[in-house]
Amino acid sequence: MKRDRRSSRFLERLKGLPLRYRLIVPFILLALFGTSSLVWISILSQNTLIRQQEEQRLDSLLRAFFQTLDLRGRWAVSLASGFAKNPEVARALAERDRARLLALCYEPYLFMHRQHGIQQFHFEVVPGRSFLRLHRLYQYGDDLRSARKQIQDALSQGKAFYGLEEGTTGYGIRGVVPVLWKGSMVGTVEIGFALSNKILQELHLRPDERVSLLMPAGSDDDALSFRSVATTFAQSFVRTEPVYRTVLETGRDVHIHREMEGHPYCLLISVVNDYQGRPAALVEVGVDRWETVRQATRYRQWMIGLGLVGMVLSIGAIYLISFLFTRPIDRMIQLAREIGEGRKVRPLEVRPSGELGTLADALDDMLRSLEMSREQIKLYAATLEEKVQARTRELRESEEKYRSLVERVPLVVYRVDVQGRTVYVNHFVEDLLGVSPSEVLEDSWFWKEKVWPEDRERIWPLMDRCTEEGREYREEYRVRHRDGRPVHVLDHAIPVLGDDGRVQMVDGFLVDVSERYQLQQQIIQTEELKTLSEISARLAHEIRNPIAVAGGFARRLLTRLPEGDANRRKAEIIFQEIVRLEGILEKVLAYLKPVEVALQRSDINALIEEVLGELRSAFYQKAIRAGASLQPDLPQLMIDPAWMKKSLEVLVTALVSYCPAEGGSLEVHSHGLPNAVLVEIKACGLHVSDDDIDHFFYPFTSRLDETRRLDLPLAKMIIHKHRGLVRLQRTGERELLLTITLPVC
Repeated sequence: MKRDRRSSRFLERLKGLPLRYRLIVPFILLALFGTSSLVWISILSQNTLIRQQEEQRLDSLLRAFFQTLDLRGRWAVSLASGFAKNPEVARALAERDRARLLALCYEPYLFMHRQHGIQQFHFEVVPGRSFLRLHRLYQYGDDLRSARKQIQDALSQGKAFYGLEEGTTGYGIRGVVPVLWKGSMVGTVEIGFALSNKILQELHLRPDERVSLLMPAGSDDDALSFRSVATTFAQSFVRTEPVYRTVLETGRDVHIHREMEGHPYCLLISVVNDYQGRPAALVEVGVDRWETVRQATRYRQWMIGLGLVGMVLSIGAIYLISFLFTRPIDRMIQLAREIGEGRKVRPLEVRPSGELGTLADALDDMLRSLEMSREQIKLYAATLEEKVQARTRELRESEEKYRSLVERVPLVVYRVDVQGRTVYVNHFVEDLLGVSPSEVLEDSWFWKEKVWPEDRERIWPLMDRCTEEGREYREEYRVRHRDGRPVHVLDHAIPVLGDDGRVQMVDGFLVDVSERYQLQQQIIQTEELKTLSEISARLAHEIRNPIAVAGGFARRLLTRLPEGDANRRKAEIIFQEIVRLEGILEKVLAYLKPVEVALQRSDINALIEEVLGELRSAFYQKAIRAGASLQPDLPQLMIDPAWMKKSLEVLVTALVSYCPAEGGSLEVHSHGLPNAVLVEIKACGLHVSDDDIDHFFYPFTSRLDETRRLDLPLAKMIIHKHRGLVRLQRTGERELLLTITLPVC
């Protein structure tokens, strides 16, 4: 209550201020906001540029360090190659003459050690045993095969190798070269540089740049420390911060800021791998930020100062303009009061110019039109209310149209959070999966549980990576319908990232691709049927000759047996069965003949009506109620009218054959799809088993008479010739639905 009273008193005081001050307040706030925003954006941009420049400089310095290590390795290989190609050295190593090798190489080793920092000079003999260490003469004869990968590779491949590797004297940048004598490998020679400050001297650093090479120095209470073995700082040091251990374990570069030698530094920590690719050491490159921070602070002070000066000047200019603007307004207010009191009005002593002068001239007109304006205001108020209602209604209709568009699209639109809970799903999910949107929203595991069990191993990891890592995926798989059947869908999930780069939501949609999948299966089935037809044709041709021979012998046997012979009846049965087999064989050969279709634009509805008209007598004989509901505006299809009519007639006749004697019903519907025409034939009151449905299009399995048993597979083949799809399914206990999909060309 006290807070409300204080705010009301503040508003009353604000309203009581003169106009010039009320005009000044918003402009002052805008000037303050604009100046502060510009200063803040400038400082932010400056810091961003400084950080980018420092990171680029550190990356360049890191690349120079690794190039220096690589050059050291090549130098070591070059020096080792010079000694390996010396025939005196090769002969001494082949003869295992340690004294000769010492005489030939010890003086050069001392020179290279003093001048260039060569730390290791080592000879090895086959199969990988130490022969002579010039840097440690008393130690030789140890087996190096398990500890020195470089020596193994040089002996096994006969080539030179170099890299960072640890030996008995510690890590060094070593080069190993095989030594050949008379065409045979007798050993290797190894030269290595120590990890010392001499390596860093070749970088030619600027005065504000620092580079340090750190080696692990042991752990204490799970805290791994790192000791500097080479550094451009004045003194060596030890690093114990956890970030150094993290870089060594993960191999990822890290930028940090820290205070060293009384100056702020920007550091880049990177891992140095040994010859085998394992993390061996860390390199720390840094840039002194003292001068950068000093300049940034000075620029920041200049920007803040200039912003304050600009704001003060803006306030002064705004006050002056407000004063000049409101002075004639005060006189006009006094004039308006005199007009309202009905007193004699005196003209203004000082006539304002511009818009204010026009305002003074309009005062007289305002009084005359005041009454009329009041009436107009009432009318405007009523009109405004109607317009507000109309705009509200339009906004509501627009929202309803958008929601209706999302709800009516022929695909499932959904949104889930990072826990997998559904936030929104449109009503098409009920058409696709038979599940209401409310059920989807209540089930937090709906999308994963709906994936077909055989597809879960492939799809669940994609869903997890999408919600956890923000990876978009587009995949086809199967989902389970409420009735248990699989539905083939295309799932496209798009993660929605927040300002922090993390996944906030996942938007996606499911498209029913069952028809496309069935079409692909139909293409595969067509190829299989083609192969089967070729095999059947060859088999029928091979069977035909034995049947012809058997038939000839049966006829001759039947003509020679007298009427009273006891075997004549058996011969007649053999002859009849052979004749029946010959008829079946002729029908199979006729079925296997290729069918050529002559496509032309035709009306599918006209063909359906013609077929139903010709079969009216068959419907009447079996007391079948037949009807048709055909969409009138269907596009014409590129079909062969004769073959398509025959196919429709065979399919309808086959369904009629399953109707009982007491009658049934047959309904034919046609619908238009986006790129196809759908014909549905629904038959009710049928006695049909699941086996009959599975083998409906197989020859010799339908209830048609023997002369037409081959027409059903022919009808299916004709529809396939038209790039169509035919499917028979059960929709009720005694109901069948036959669907034919024909493309629109």
